[in-house]
Amino acid sequence: MLTIANFLPELALSLPETHRLLQTGKLTIHDAVRQVTLAGGCRPDSDIDLSLMIEPQMLPPDEPERSNLLREVLQTTLSAWRSPVDLDIAAVFDKGDCCGLRCFSERHWNDSIIQGRGIDCFGIFKIQRGFDGYVESGVRLDLVYPMLVIWRRG
Repeated sequence: MLTIANFLPELALSLPETHRLLQTGKLTIHDAVRQVTLAGGCRPDSDIDLSLMIEPQMLPPDEPERSNLLREVLQTTLSAWRSPVDLDIAAVFDKGDCCGLRCFSERHWNDSIIQGRGIDCFGIFKIQRGFDGYVESGVRLDLVYPMLVIWRRG
């Protein structure tokens, strides 16, 4: 478990209020997270949308171990969060036929990265707002841009 103290500089430069909220809110991540990506930004009337990219080597290949780890990853962040602004987080992982999640490192939508696989080419696990499990279908990555990588491991 790691509480992130230092975010990538672009966060403070482009979204200073979101940067402040993430610093004071005690954004804490599980050891299986390799990158944190922010979708959109943060408005006072909204939440903060974060994707927690899972390190492929840490993801168990079979159930129920896989969903147990993903649930633990999300609980680690949610249980430590201390802010009046809610987090909307998802654990995101490569399903093997993906771009290696490079698409979550792009600031703006780029069709050339996804090579025609713009729907359901990665896995998502959520445990919020009455939902607990895998988001099974219909995820269109182009709808969540712009994105900003705010932290990377090592």
